[in-house]
Amino acid sequence: MDTMHGPLTKFLPRYVLVVLIGCLALACRFSGLDEKSRVENRKSVPEFSIPERVPGRNYVYFIAIGDQGMGDNNQKHVARLMNEKARNDSLHFVLTLGDNFYSKGVTSVNDMQWQFKFEKIYDLAHLRAPFYASLGNHDHSNGNARHQVEYAKKNPKWKMPHYYYTFSKAIDAHSSIQFFVLDTYVIVQSGEYAIEQIDWLERELQASTATWKIVYGHHPVFSYGKHGNEVRMIDLVRPLLEKYAVDAYLCGHDHDRQLLEPVGGVYYIVSGTGAKSRDTRYGETTIFAETNLGFTWFRVSAGEFHVQFINVYGDVEYAHTWTKGAVPKRPYEAFSEVGRFVTNEDD
Repeated sequence: MDTMHGPLTKFLPRYVLVVLIGCLALACRFSGLDEKSRVENRKSVPEFSIPERVPGRNYVYFIAIGDQGMGDNNQKHVARLMNEKARNDSLHFVLTLGDNFYSKGVTSVNDMQWQFKFEKIYDLAHLRAPFYASLGNHDHSNGNARHQVEYAKKNPKWKMPHYYYTFSKAIDAHSSIQFFVLDTYVIVQSGEYAIEQIDWLERELQASTATWKIVYGHHPVFSYGKHGNEVRMIDLVRPLLEKYAVDAYLCGHDHDRQLLEPVGGVYYIVSGTGAKSRDTRYGETTIFAETNLGFTWFRVSAGEFHVQFINVYGDVEYAHTWTKGAVPKRPYEAFSEVGRFVTNEDD
């Protein structure tokens, strides 16, 4: 017997009502989220495929988020999307790309921001994984960056043994992936500490025997977002990435998601929409660009590197795969444009 009553039931079949109710529920779920940013000079998303996982092959799975430290509904929403992605497709660890705590970092290891911008937000069933954090410009406010290093001694989920550091993950018995975590704020501010870090990076890259090498930090080398290129990163970091055959550089700072053509064999990936978004644009070397909330998810095997760009609805909006040794090494000098040079604002 039909138990649905009211004026709508006189004119609409039951299945139409079900669809309308579902749409209303979806609208309520996403109401209030940061979804107003736009992509300028937008182009069609390239055709893409998601390779099937090969039975018996080992993979390393990780997520990269940046600019997430708001403690608001935006950050909570992205955390839920991450949890769902981990549940469906696996996760070993998370990389943070800086600006972990807006707007002035944390003031101690007991700052309440740890509770509502990290511990509680990511206390989800499938996010019980370590977070390998890097520092952003907001984290450095008032000399507060040191507290994030100290907190790593208190909470094993938060990994930050130093302002910059490296760690490795085995893929199988014969291959591995090594990450080099930069404190890019110090690099872009210049000074003797910047040179110390660059010297450290070169030593570590030179000594690395990993199959895959990934460098990440907060500030871009190249970007078509609001901040655009960082000259100091281009001058000091880019040559090392190319010299030591780094596979990709990951960053935030620009609140968007971008994949740029490889320069000197290095892919450049921006993933700065962990709680904020901002207008971005397609440029000459853009493979893919999008904005509004989301993150990037990675699956790496001994011979294959796969990245997915996840949007505010949890959908794969684009995916890109490359194999070891098959990336073109077109030199920086051969490009008429890579990213854009703009006047940066400190946010």
